[in-house]
Amino acid sequence: MSISISGFHHAGFLVTDVERAADFYENILGLKPLPRPELGFPGRWYDLGNGQQLHLMSVSRMPGHNEPPRHDRHIALSVPDLQETETRLQASGVLVTYGSGRSGNPQLFIRDPDGNAIELR
Repeated sequence: MSISISGFHHAGFLVTDVERAADFYENILGLKPLPRPELGFPGRWYDLGNGQQLHLMSVSRMPGHNEPPRHDRHIALSVPDLQETETRLQASGVLVTYGSGRSGNPQLFIRDPDGNAIELR
């Protein structure tokens, strides 16, 4: 039983120097910064247009970065109904981590067969 994806929300990149990365994304690529809640580690969010975003996260200051964190390199996809999505994923045997992230947005995290993180919101 498949889930319903309604769109692409954001991609998350790990960076070693947030200020250097911000200079590149803002001054070279011309991306516009978005407000970012306090998440406990440095980073920046950018508007890519059409509701799509790029999230940069500092790899050197991330809590527990020696382990694969929930907020590592990932894509985030929009779904029309988070609870229904969770139900369908669990019925398919997919391990789901569910809860509100530090950003305050309800979200699910899953991993593909190769361990790549996928956020569903």
